[in-house]
Amino acid sequence: LCLKSPLQSDNDMASSTLLLASLLSLGYVLLLISSPAGCSDPDPLQDFCVALPSDQQNIFLNGLLCKNPMDVVPADFSSIVLRQPGNTANNLGSNVTLAFAGNFGGLNTLGLSYARIDFAKAGVVPPHNHPRATEVTFLTQGTLYVGFVDTNNMLFAQTLYPGDLFVFPRGLVHFLINVGKSTALALSALNSQNPGATILPMALFAANPPISEEVLERSFDLSAQEVKRIRASLGGTM
Repeated sequence: LCLKSPLQSDNDMASSTLLLASLLSLGYVLLLISSPAGCSDPDPLQDFCVALPSDQQNIFLNGLLCKNPMDVVPADFSSIVLRQPGNTANNLGSNVTLAFAGNFGGLNTLGLSYARIDFAKAGVVPPHNHPRATEVTFLTQGTLYVGFVDTNNMLFAQTLYPGDLFVFPRGLVHFLINVGKSTALALSALNSQNPGATILPMALFAANPPISEEVLERSFDLSAQEVKRIRASLGGTM
């Protein structure tokens, strides 16, 4: 007969409790990793889901309605959206053309969009973020200075030359500017079919309805006249 001491029983119970807690913690981590909330876009449940044209989208849902698979043709997986250069004759000297599920139905449910970014000399893509996507930019022509700011207000910036890549983490404010002596062209891949974009100058000074002047004056140490001038230059309401 072998009897366990009370101390041995307490130690065994503590070990069992620790093991159970560890297993529960591991299960929670695995649940977070496997949960669709951890992905940029939900995984598709079929081979493809070509989006119906926008004029046939009669229901609001998180994504786009699919074509009947029997009606899908090879052309649904091809697009000419990025074929032509964007018009850079504007105040920024840049143009972003996005191929996404809304204009390229074959991308629907695949968690991907693609952008062409054209720059005139000294053209800029102003500070902005993509709330639903990480962006990887590939420079094909020209010289760009690009960067992003993290949540500790630290700047990560780099000068890019043809063939270089730069990644902008999801949700962080970033910018691109042409610092070369000629035009520039970049291509960007984003891991969402609808990455969204909040352009900071427009969001702050051209919101509709407008943000209170007092908020802008105190946030940026501006006078009322300066707020009005910036709003007018960005086409915002007074």
